Amino acid sequence: MIYIYRPPVMSNALYSPGINVDGELKLYARNGINSRLSLAPGEHTFEFQADRDYSELSPITLLLDAGSTSYLRVTTSLTIDNAVGYKPYLRSFAFTQVDEVTALKEIAGCCTAKAKTSNEKNKTDPTEESIDDGFSVDKTQNPFSH
Repeated sequence: MIYIYRPPVMSNALYSPGINVDGELKLYARNGINSRLSLAPGEHTFEFQADRDYSELSPITLLLDAGSTSYLRVTTSLTIDNAVGYKPYLRSFAFTQVDEVTALKEIAGCCTAKAKTSNEKNKTDPTEESIDDGFSVDKTQNPFSH
């Protein structure tokens, strides 16, 4: 089993390169992603799809053991390119293998779905009539009427 996550950061937030596992597209590296993949034990290569002009797309090969869990963090950077020509930014994406304690702490702080909290407005009796707080002519007054 492997978890792939990308902490939400502003640099390259709109860019989501595909992630290939052993040459097959499995998911997109969206900002704030947290995905779990069940893979067979053995050696697996993880790489980004090079559909854009990124300065670095470093693949990584991991040996996954049966019953173990591994963690890969997607890191990204954005730097200014001082070269001649119109390529103002150098974008890069890389995989970083992370230990379990660090990964669980980072995933809990960034990449989990927020639990929907209930409030009194959502706790209505189905027999009660619903009151809509939207726009209504009855709730407005003519400012020139008085």
